[in-house]
Amino acid sequence: MITISFIGTKKYKNFFPGFYESINNFFCNDEEKLILVSTDEPEHDFFKVKNVKIKKIEHKEWPYVTLHRFKYLLDFKEEILNSKLFFFIDADLWPSSKIELKEIDPFDKKFVGVQHPGFLNKIGTFETNTKSLANIFDNTYDLKIYRQGCFWGGKSESIIEMIEELDRRIDVDSSNGVVARWHDESHMNKYFLERNELVRTLHAGFAQPEKGYEEIRRKFETKMIHLSKRDDDYPRFPGGKI
Repeated sequence: MITISFIGTKKYKNFFPGFYESINNFFCNDEEKLILVSTDEPEHDFFKVKNVKIKKIEHKEWPYVTLHRFKYLLDFKEEILNSKLFFFIDADLWPSSKIELKEIDPFDKKFVGVQHPGFLNKIGTFETNTKSLANIFDNTYDLKIYRQGCFWGGKSESIIEMIEELDRRIDVDSSNGVVARWHDESHMNKYFLERNELVRTLHAGFAQPEKGYEEIRRKFETKMIHLSKRDDDYPRFPGGKI
């Protein structure tokens, strides 16, 4: 069995029907799947479907609802450990063509990440605030790959070690009044940089934006679509609220 996380509160929960359909239509259909849902409205009718387990969480204003996703994932520690592989997929990142397990399996590595389509062959926006535990200045790292936080996963025991450690680091940052520039993505990138040799990085077609990025569309097969949204409605930048 593989486990897949869906986190959606407020209007983000409305992505679930399309997310669920695309996962069932395209994602590892030869495998038993369990979707782990974290939401503020677990009683909503569209969560009453097969192969779903739900935990209630409180909605937090952006960016804390994304920053603390590792804490929400720890609510499912038992379910994750009872599966062979775990995958985190953003609520608005939907598989759009057939994906077999062999395409995303870490095999002899421990983790899977995805190349950020905005930073192909260029340095990504790693955390540079030395007050954050996500900063990349405390060692010498290979910065050629910047991975997007929309899709990652790996072997279950390794994933639990990862989310426990990143939850701890984020709590330390929070106690010091620090929020990493790209929140959970910044911390994920630091953790993967520390273990580059253990991470299988998928091509950017697994995180293809719905609009634009035609170069990525030409170079790579589109496997998953990141839905286009208005930033006013679904904020990703400082000052936004949801």
